[in-house]
Amino acid sequence: MAGETAGLEEALSCVVRLAGDHISALDSTMRHMAAHAWVGGGAVPFTQAAHDQRTRLQRAFETAAAQIAERIRALGGHPTTPPLSTPLPVATSTRGGYAGMNVEAMTRMVADLERAGHELPTAGSQLSAALASACVSAAPAQQVAGVGAWATGQATDLRRRLTVLQQRPDGDMANAAVLGFGLFGGSAPDPGGLGTMLATAANGDPSILEKVVAAQNTGKDPTLASRVSAWWQMLDPAARQRLIDAAPQLIGSLDGIPAATRDSANRAYLGLRRSAIAERLAELRTLEEHMKRGARQSYIRMEINALEAEQRQISAVEKSLAMGGMNGRPPALLLHFELGGLGKAAISFGDPDKAGSVVTSVPGTGSRLEGIGGDAARAATLWDQANVSSPHTKTASIIWLGYEAPQLDPGILWADTSVASPNLAQAGAGSLASFLDGLHATHRPAGTPRFTVLGHSYGSVVTGIAAQTRKGAFADQLILVGSPGTMAARASDLGVKQVWVGESPQDPIADLGHLPISGGRNPISGILSPWIPNGAGPFGTDPSNIAFGANRFVVDPTPAGFTGYDIGAHSGYWARRSASLRNMGFIINGQYDDVSKLPTPKQAPPPTPHLTPPPPSRPAPDPVSQPSTTPQPSPMPTGD
Repeated sequence: MAGETAGLEEALSCVVRLAGDHISALDSTMRHMAAHAWVGGGAVPFTQAAHDQRTRLQRAFETAAAQIAERIRALGGHPTTPPLSTPLPVATSTRGGYAGMNVEAMTRMVADLERAGHELPTAGSQLSAALASACVSAAPAQQVAGVGAWATGQATDLRRRLTVLQQRPDGDMANAAVLGFGLFGGSAPDPGGLGTMLATAANGDPSILEKVVAAQNTGKDPTLASRVSAWWQMLDPAARQRLIDAAPQLIGSLDGIPAATRDSANRAYLGLRRSAIAERLAELRTLEEHMKRGARQSYIRMEINALEAEQRQISAVEKSLAMGGMNGRPPALLLHFELGGLGKAAISFGDPDKAGSVVTSVPGTGSRLEGIGGDAARAATLWDQANVSSPHTKTASIIWLGYEAPQLDPGILWADTSVASPNLAQAGAGSLASFLDGLHATHRPAGTPRFTVLGHSYGSVVTGIAAQTRKGAFADQLILVGSPGTMAARASDLGVKQVWVGESPQDPIADLGHLPISGGRNPISGILSPWIPNGAGPFGTDPSNIAFGANRFVVDPTPAGFTGYDIGAHSGYWARRSASLRNMGFIINGQYDDVSKLPTPKQAPPPTPHLTPPPPSRPAPDPVSQPSTTPQPSPMPTGD
């Protein structure tokens, strides 16, 4: 009997010895995750996968030992098998928002995975030999080798991704973009199938990026730009260049792509469109000359007019870009470029990815790509003033015309396109929110950056709606000038640290917030709903109203006509050497003590109670007055 079981006892001892050496191969990985070396994004599914593989490893050794022990008992022996698995308390990585990653700890964890990947296949071969000698199934040995293969795969992928993290200037804690969605892309959450789409684009189908751009313009996914940033960082340089060459307009439109890359792609697209338009126009003009008047000729003329409009848009963008590098300004970057219709663009004076202060200006009514030169000049002037106020601060000043602004044309009567309706602002707010998501995702600061969004006129309505979709994550502060409203009742509803309001007493557009217009749409005609006596304004509380709760800064008054208003005041906030421009420069740089503020009127003290009752008086009749629909002028400044 002893002779029959001796070989089995030796095989069992071999299994127990191998188990003692290797059942803890993944324990250090579990301890690192329990200590929150990585929290957020793909951390939760990675932790679960590691836990499952550790369980699979230990059960493989338990099964191997149990098979041999069963044979020994069948022969009348009494095998002794020690426990081959041990519980390992694990705190599940936090779900919810991004918390952080300790790159040093993760590097140690990857080294442990590499060691497990190297040792477990060898252990599997030894286990297979022991099981064969005992004439039992070798399946447990294959499971051990499989865990080793998993560890090798994870270590290889994580090592490559960690290399990217260690090249960042963020220190030991990686930023949300790469952490949450780049470090463990296979397990990270993938709302909307974005990861699949990006992988498809990287594998040779860049047209799929049209769906990504469409998704970002809705602004519904606040993580989208971060995931795009992570995806782009994980691509090798050759793959990036292939995508830029194949679809420059799409790469240039993606929020989450570095600013310098977007500029390069958009300039390439601009050049391609300029050449293609010139060539097509030459063909059309030749056709038009040889064709008799008629329907066919009218179609040709329509296409010629549309292409000539695009030429004017290109010219306006090129002239705006030329403002960069002048008067000490940094070069201009083209962060977005879209031809046709009213057109869209975003131009930055300075690299927002490297700036310590980033201000994004959102223009209002009447803005269109063909006239972007005026808006770009304001952004350049804002950079100039911020540089004067704090010459050692690296500033980026962006003009963002990424939405269709209302125009002063017959469309003003229609609720869908009227300046007195929030519809166009609601349609554009998602794009603005996504654009700011992208600025945050690609920013590589030397210190703590300051993000400011400046909304002018109708642009402040867009800004207010976008801020409310990203409370606490949109910007550090808002500046509202000539603002009719933000679709918020109070400044605190906007979810930023500070809100600053500048309003000329003679600005008629800013006082639209006082008008009792519903801003609604007639369900039959589509025309803007009529005025409603004593109704609320169309854009929420007027930001210049003390009840709104914003900080108010001084704006120089201008001469006004008999109405008390001057339409020129609406565009005068950027006037050279003006109080408003100086104040905006101080706010952008966080120099709040230097801002000329409008005082907040103190509330009158409560009346002192009479020691003796006052003599009775006859009741006066209730006053009768009609509500005024005339906008009330903004408060006059008390001075610099």
